[in-house]
Parts: sequence; C-alpha cells; structure tokens
Amino acid sequence: MSKTQKTAGEKPRIGEQEVRRAAELLKKYRQGKVNLERRIIDNEQFWKLRHWPQMEKKGEGGNPGDPQPTSGWLVNCILSKHADAMDCYPEPTVLPREPGDRAEAAKLTRILPAILKKNQFKRTYSSAWWYKLKSGCAVYGVFWDAGKLNGLGDVSIRRMDLLNLFWEPGVTDIQDSANFFSTELVSHEVLEEQYPQLKGKLGGGGFTVSRFLYDDQVDTSDKALVVDWYYHTREKGRRVLQYCKFVGETVLYATENDPELRERGWYDHGKYPFVFDVLFPEEGTPCGYGYVDLCKSPQKQIDLMNQAILKNTLAAATPRFFIRSDGAVNENEYADWTRPFVHTNGNLGADSIAPIHTAGLDSVYVAIMQSKIAEMKETAGNR
Repeated sequence: MSKTQKTAGEKPRIGEQEVRRAAELLKKYRQGKVNLERRIIDNEQFWKLRHWPQMEKKGEGGNPGDPQPTSGWLVNCILSKHADAMDCYPEPTVLPREPGDRAEAAKLTRILPAILKKNQFKRTYSSAWWYKLKSGCAVYGVFWDAGKLNGLGDVSIRRMDLLNLFWEPGVTDIQDSANFFSTELVSHEVLEEQYPQLKGKLGGGGFTVSRFLYDDQVDTSDKALVVDWYYHTREKGRRVLQYCKFVGETVLYATENDPELRERGWYDHGKYPFVFDVLFPEEGTPCGYGYVDLCKSPQKQIDLMNQAILKNTLAAATPRFFIRSDGAVNENEYADWTRPFVHTNGNLGADSIAPIHTAGLDSVYVAIMQSKIAEMKETAGNR
C-alpha cells in the first residue's frame, strides 16, 4: 500500500467518480440479496432458540402471554452434523497429472498442510461448518498477507460473513459476477492512523450492512464502512483482476492507479479470492440452504404443539371457578388455600360458586408431536 499510486502528472484511473459508480452498484447488489440476508438472520435466531419473536412477526406465536417453550431438536441436529464434519476433517493430497509432476506434487503435499496449520485452519474449518449448517453456505477468503513471516508474506485464510459480501444478483458462480464487494466496519481511529488522508472525511455514510441480532449492544457510531471492490479488466487480451479499497468517496488504494500492478492485476490467477462452500445448492445463487431451513418448519410445529400441551396442562392443574356477581363469598379468602375458613354473607346457594372443568387432552395430540420429532430426525438423517 506504500507504493506510488500514479506516475507524476498522470490522472488516476480510479477516482471519486468511479467510486461513486461502484457504491451505486453495491447498493444494487445488496437489494438483490435482501431475502438471503433476512433468512440468514432468521436462521441464527432459530439456532439461539430465540425464534418465538420471529414467529410472532409472522403471526405464528399465539396469544400474548402464552407460554413459549423451546425444544432443542433442531440444535441437536446441527450439533450432530458439526461433530460429523470435524470427524471427517480433510487433509490435502496433491496428485501428479503426469510423471514429470511427481516431485512437485510431493512438495505441495508437504507444503499445504504447513500453510493450513499456520493459519489455524482447523479452527476456521470448524467456524465455517457452524455457519454452513445454519445458513447453507460458508465462504472462505484466501488472501496474500504481506505482513506475515516478518514481511516475507504468506497465505491467509479467513471465514467470511455472507452479510458483508455482495455479488451480481442471479449468478451461480461468483467468478461470473461483473463485480464483487467485501465490506467491513472499521473504527475511525484505526482508519485515520493508517490513512491520514481520511482525517475529517469520516462520518455517517449512505450505505449500511445487515447485522445479526446480537445479545450485546454493538455501537457502530464511531465506525466507517471500508469497501474492498474487486472487478475485471482486459489487459492485452488477458482477463485481469483489479482491486480497489475505498471509504465513502475516498480511494485508499487501487491497482489501476498502481503502474506496477495495472497490467498484472491483484492476483495472478485472476479470480476473486473467495471460495463458496455450499451445503444444499440452489439455482440462481452461489449460496444454498442449510439444516435450519430444512428443519425449521417441524421445529416450529413441535414448539407450537408443546405450547398447546403446556397451556392445557396449566389450565387443568390450576383450579378456576365461576362466581356469581351477587354471591356472598369472600373471594380473597376462597382463593387463599392456606385459609381453613371462608366467610360468607347470608345463605350460600349451590350456584354461587361452580368449578370450571377443563377437557383432558387426547393422547393423539402427543402422538402427533412425537411423529414430528421423528420426522425431523429422519429428514435430517440424525438418528
């Protein structure tokens, strides 16, 4: 980033006008994935057993004040699948394409595990599987970190959040997207320290990203949205990956403004440095759906039946009575089970107080709930 951005007297190719156009594209891309973001946030609430508020928004939560029991059948399914994934943790093995490649393949087979170990990839792999099981897709960001190994540089692998990534709506492979955006909220203090040209220019931007419903109060008032913009150009008939980092309308770095990388591109392979790992694929999107999407319907039905059974149990276990408005019974004494005597005024008629009888719950409803639990186990293959 310390390299000269442009030669003397040469106008930069990427300036405020190009950044404004990129910001408009970013807003358009975000509109294209609104439903995906809503589903991801909703699935996270199911994972945290906080899905009753989500159900209430859709009119599925019952009456106000009703009990809201939550069962962990869906959570147990995800726990089991994650355990299976960690038991099957992969190890890279590079095979030669021809006899002359054997020596190189043997070297790479030893090198790749070392790179993954330095990146603590098993931890990243575990985090990605949690995300994939809940949301249907995990994304790995594979970058070159020039600061690693005391400045020598090395590969860096991170698990990305789909809420911070944006691509052209309708594509199935992100490499077919005309542009790709990766966003991150960074504090003003850090940005001004790294990029002094931003002093006095940071403030509330016109673009925000969706966020999960955190338990903690997350203050973003002192943070700015940093955008990594990836796109392709044609240089001497070759498809070149270009990169631009900007905040607001200020360009922090752009490969097209760098004479050394303008024709070569950001990475020699010419691809966006993001790998989408899909669980259950869908058409028309690089993402998919996960076990929460597969099992949320029976989970909702199980909890709603649990709610109905619990309401019936409470109604049957809590004595309630009809009392005539002109009755002569002291209601407070009658409701207090610790009092041996209840005072009355005048004669007590047979119809002054009558118990409210609650119909018992038929066993068929419990059987239906058990069948829903069995359905979830069968559908998820979690036996």
